[in-house]
Amino acid sequence: MAVDELVAPLVAPLASNGAAAAVALGSYGRQELTPHGEIELLVLHTGQLQPQHVTEAVWYPLWDRKLRLEPELKSLEQCVAESRVSLAATVRYFDARLVAGEAALFGELLQKTTARLRRDRPALRQRLEPVVRRRHAAHPLATGSATPDLVAGRGGLEDIQVLRWFEPDPDPRTLDALSFLLHTLTQLEEVHAGHRLTTRVHERVARAMGFATAADLLSTLYGHCRWVAFQLEGALGQPSGDRTFGLSLAVKRGKLTAERLPPLERVPSLGLRVAHLIGVAPPSREILDWATQPGPPVEWDAQTQEQFWLLLRAADWRSWSFLDVTGLLTRYLPEWARIVRSPGGSAAHDLAIDSHCFLALRQLHEWVDSPDPFARRLWHTLRHRDWVYLAVLLHESLDVAHLARRAGLSDEGVATVEMLTSRFGQLGEAATQRDVHDEDLLLDLASSIGTQQQLRMLFLVAAAHGLAAGGDAWSPWRVAMLRRLFSLLENALRSPAEVGARRSRSVEHHRERVARELTRRGLIELLPSVGRLPRRYLLSHSAAFAARHLALAAGEPLQDGEVRLRADRHAQAETWDVLVVARDRPGLLATMAGVLALRGATVLAADAATTSDGLVLDVFTVGSAYGAPLERSLWQRLEQDVRAALEDRLPLEALLATTPALDGDSGEVSVAVDNEASQVFSLVEVRAPDRVGLLYRIARALHDLGLDIHHAKVATHPDGALDVFYVWDLRGNKLDPEHACRVSNEVQKRLHG
Repeated sequence: MAVDELVAPLVAPLASNGAAAAVALGSYGRQELTPHGEIELLVLHTGQLQPQHVTEAVWYPLWDRKLRLEPELKSLEQCVAESRVSLAATVRYFDARLVAGEAALFGELLQKTTARLRRDRPALRQRLEPVVRRRHAAHPLATGSATPDLVAGRGGLEDIQVLRWFEPDPDPRTLDALSFLLHTLTQLEEVHAGHRLTTRVHERVARAMGFATAADLLSTLYGHCRWVAFQLEGALGQPSGDRTFGLSLAVKRGKLTAERLPPLERVPSLGLRVAHLIGVAPPSREILDWATQPGPPVEWDAQTQEQFWLLLRAADWRSWSFLDVTGLLTRYLPEWARIVRSPGGSAAHDLAIDSHCFLALRQLHEWVDSPDPFARRLWHTLRHRDWVYLAVLLHESLDVAHLARRAGLSDEGVATVEMLTSRFGQLGEAATQRDVHDEDLLLDLASSIGTQQQLRMLFLVAAAHGLAAGGDAWSPWRVAMLRRLFSLLENALRSPAEVGARRSRSVEHHRERVARELTRRGLIELLPSVGRLPRRYLLSHSAAFAARHLALAAGEPLQDGEVRLRADRHAQAETWDVLVVARDRPGLLATMAGVLALRGATVLAADAATTSDGLVLDVFTVGSAYGAPLERSLWQRLEQDVRAALEDRLPLEALLATTPALDGDSGEVSVAVDNEASQVFSLVEVRAPDRVGLLYRIARALHDLGLDIHHAKVATHPDGALDVFYVWDLRGNKLDPEHACRVSNEVQKRLHG
């Protein structure tokens, strides 16, 4: 080796000061040094060498040649002392190689540091396993990460190093993996310092290695590294005692062995049965040779289906890895080839799609077995748990229906798994990007889910995906949002009158009619608003009425504080419908009601609604408060008055102070707060004798109490007014019992003056 030829003549003169040896460590010791790799060189001595002398005689000449040298000068006594207290110091010498100098001194180093562990394989396994596990946890996986660590990641060069401590004669696939990793690292070092294949250099390294795309490079890399990781897991696993399993399968001397296994065409379930046993002991080379034989897709029988479900119920990594690295997985699931070793996202925690899918299944098992109350709530009463397992495994794949039928599911099961895999992402979006207090959103989502069982299944698939994705996908905040959304949807599904296919069809039918009416009127720019109209508004008004109302929002965008209205006289009586559009703001309903009362209009009925993007759509049916007819000229002044009141230029409270309150003889006032009628809002129901300004007093009281009115239904009957307000507090929560009591008392107090 060229570096050896440089080192040897520099070290030879050191022997005049006592025994000394040049020892290569790390990749230099394994003779796997890349062109830009670090040269770990130990000058070992018996205690006579001085650092300054070695620096001048050895280190400086090597540095002058621009070598990336990591030099060490240690006595034999120092090396042995460090080895006694540090496993890391000991295993460094597993790859030690004598370059030049005293062979006896080098032999003594190995005898006093590594010889005992080399002889005691169980002790070596026991001490290395936690070290390897911690290293894997600290570095991106070479088996599936979007930014794989070629050296320290799972399946990387350090794993091959450890594997060779147990298997000095590696199998051909491990040697192929070693060659590929070294070649990849060499190309990476040409463009990037370090051994992480970041997304920034994917394409450059791929082109340098002759790959058409970065995805092709990563897929090949994952394949090599998964083999290494699978072999190392077997080497580090605790050996099992000898036992037999039938079909010529047995564990002998810590290996799963077999004699004359039949081809899968004769016994289709055998590959899955062998995979189950891989969790007991690593496979012998004979089994690996049998499993890696190419062949056509496996024709499933009943036993194959049974073994497949057992595989999903166990979710054992070793079993799954065996199927993956041998190619059996794509023989059993040909459609899986579309995602096998396919890169996922671009962040370090983003895994290859197939790895993510099985990790999600593994994480689901661990989560539902944990004491997490949310997991238990979802899992405890669930039927058809196998459907959830399959949906989690397939949640990022195609041809879900085909795979589900091959597994033996009924038509209902196939349809459910298809729904779960296509809809689980909506939950995360609804919980974190949509307003979960939008009752229409909840009812539409609940209607599309259908049943409590499907709701639980859907949340389990979403949870498994989030757990496997990690990071922000399963942050405490996101989990809290999902839990809240589940509770809201669970309550919504307990209201069959509000959810279900028939109700959803009715709502969609109304939306389509409104859209057609807007198109007929040439108001195409308003079509996006149709999807945001509240359910209650859609079902309460005709398409023509809704189009006429929405037309007020056409043209220039509404400004803050701007109110647009239109008044239409009823044909049969001296009453008017006043249609209002505005941007939502606190106290708007109270302001409208106050201005109407101030201008001599009494509210006979009202329907106040707000779209999901904050557009207020209020409808007031009003008549004259004092007998004189209401003139059309009033409504233009009304727009100006509302804007003035919103800008505090019109003192409504002072001007309406002379309006008489209810006295004890006027009739009974009843205020009730209902937290059960709506999934999101508290309903404040007020029954009172009708008076001018009644709606203003109620709405103003609710506003002053810190409540936001999302929807209101106001009606005047011969025996008095019945006003219902859908409210929540300023944090978007229903009223707790104490707050509800305070609201009831304060509204009654305001109405009695």
